[in-house]
Amino acid sequence: MNKKNKFVFKHTNKYVYDINNIMKIISQKYPFIYVDKILKITDKNIIGIKNVTINEHFFIGHFPNKPIMPGVLQIEAIAQIGGLLFLNKIKNPKSYFLYLIKIEEAKFKKKIIPGDTILFKINLLKNIKKGILNLQGMGYVNTILAVEAKIIIKIVKN
Repeated sequence: MNKKNKFVFKHTNKYVYDINNIMKIISQKYPFIYVDKILKITDKNIIGIKNVTINEHFFIGHFPNKPIMPGVLQIEAIAQIGGLLFLNKIKNPKSYFLYLIKIEEAKFKKKIIPGDTILFKINLLKNIKKGILNLQGMGYVNTILAVEAKIIIKIVKN
């Protein structure tokens, strides 16, 4: 298994943002928030977690008696955490919307099920130009790569 397919991040109970802080920054609201904490932020990357529980609304139909987190929501989690990389730097972040405009090279390598904690590492691929974020996101469950994708987000002032 290559280095990209494993990721170990040793963290304490310290975090940069908890869910209460996150809800003050991003526009999404329950039940469409797919990030629980931000553990680390630098200029070029961000690490966040999503705790997946059986109480998630999407498990009602995806799939009854065999719950699996939908891939599209895994990508949404990458986008939300990646968006926080931009939004955490600006004054009045609620005055911006972030639109997911492109998904490339998405791969779903492991089923994500209730009880899993997804550790997301999102890297900025290019500096922000003309309101565009180019990001690469990877989600790990128990240090094993479960999901990865390159995404492009458009930043729009509302």
